[in-house]
Amino acid sequence: MAQVHYVLGERNAGAELRRWSLQSRVDWREWDGEFVAHADGTGSTYLLSTLAGETIKALREGAAPIDELAVRVFRETESTNAATASLVATFADSGGETQILRSVLAELEVLGLARTDFT
Repeated sequence: MAQVHYVLGERNAGAELRRWSLQSRVDWREWDGEFVAHADGTGSTYLLSTLAGETIKALREGAAPIDELAVRVFRETESTNAATASLVATFADSGGETQILRSVLAELEVLGLARTDFT
């Protein structure tokens, strides 16, 4: 497996730490690498990519900055099925895992599954 490097300390101009969390209660299920998530806040159900599903699982551990979420997401995916491991290796090899995770989080925010706060 490729070595993963993380960008530390995503901060805005006011030196506040940006933390990501779940927007509301999110129930999820995983079947053979496919994730289905239901957001209580919107009443909507979504079929998520493997990376988006792993991100939801990481967010359920509590609010965190993106570098900590990256550790959670990529830690979890190291012990999952071969398809997920291959997907993670692709992202890790690109050197842009934090940027990719930022994009996933932005999409989850649009869907009403995640939000960002400054502390």
